[in-house]
Amino acid sequence: MAEIDEICAIVDPAVRNLRITECYGRLAAAFAATGVDGANWCAFATWASRQAGRTIRGEDLIERLAAGSPRGSPRHPLRALWRWLLRRGLFRPATRLGRVVREVHTPFDAFELASQAVARGNLAVFAEIGREFARYLAMRRTNESIDGFLAALRPGPAPDGQDGLRHAFLHYEQQRRTPDPATRRALVLLANLEIGLHEQTRLQPAIVAALESGADAAEDLGSRALACLVPGVARRGGTLCRVLSAVLAAPARRYCRYAREATRKAVTESLMVLRVPPDLELSLGRHLPYAVPREFRASSVAELGEFWAGCTRDRAPDDCGADDWGDLGQRMHYILHLFAVFHDRPELFASPFDPEQVRRIRAGELPEGSL
Repeated sequence: MAEIDEICAIVDPAVRNLRITECYGRLAAAFAATGVDGANWCAFATWASRQAGRTIRGEDLIERLAAGSPRGSPRHPLRALWRWLLRRGLFRPATRLGRVVREVHTPFDAFELASQAVARGNLAVFAEIGREFARYLAMRRTNESIDGFLAALRPGPAPDGQDGLRHAFLHYEQQRRTPDPATRRALVLLANLEIGLHEQTRLQPAIVAALESGADAAEDLGSRALACLVPGVARRGGTLCRVLSAVLAAPARRYCRYAREATRKAVTESLMVLRVPPDLELSLGRHLPYAVPREFRASSVAELGEFWAGCTRDRAPDDCGADDWGDLGQRMHYILHLFAVFHDRPELFASPFDPEQVRRIRAGELPEGSL
């Protein structure tokens, strides 16, 4: 529990996300070791948090810039420069670099806002659900009754209550006492989905904020551009300042419209991708090309059937692709299929980082290599 508090107190969102992702990986392994069949929620959260880190660090942007560079041009120097800028506060307004980027409307605007929204969601989910997994594991180690664990959860539905978490941990416990393997697996899937629904309900404002993070046009774009290009003239003011501001205003507004459209598209596309091991890149707007195990579709666990019916109501059962990732119902339909088809993937328990990266992450650094 102390480590959860320590991670949540980290100010730098990029470093905090790396610590959260690494901690999720350890929680997933520890939870599986208690006798839970198949992938638990933390196993999926590890890779969702790792993907969120790409948005938090702005690597979605650099990847798009690299993809748009001339064929054969070097990309590693561009990524190295990006990491250098991130370390010096590109997305942190408290730094000089961060203040400059914030003062002038650029394509960085939408990615900075998306980064902040995703970082808030990443922290909020870990601070709540990661903490409950750690608390549950502590309860198991000391052989305490689950009644005390459940009593500490807030009554009521999400986003303010924790009834979904209460049902999920009860189902995790129930599967331990169930002899039938198929029923145990169905109960674990149900518990994962209940936590997933709670999580996604809590995340709804952050997801919408990230998707709507395109830069808005500003009336003073001309003067902002002048302040950046010729700060001495901007400070003195006067007729020359007004004339130059007016000259710069028109192209600045056109550029802002372009930046807003381009970055909104880029942010949306980057948010609708999930990378899972070994090296799969899933588009959340497309149906998963994997069949859901029949045992889950025809499970004897009535609550799982009800959950399935609720997620697929008014939607094609075999098309889980989400047209609008800001729609909670569409997200849950996709997550239902994702959790079901990847339930038996041992790769989900792989470490998200290599040992040297883990060492540097725990030291509060931003490591080199793929993150």
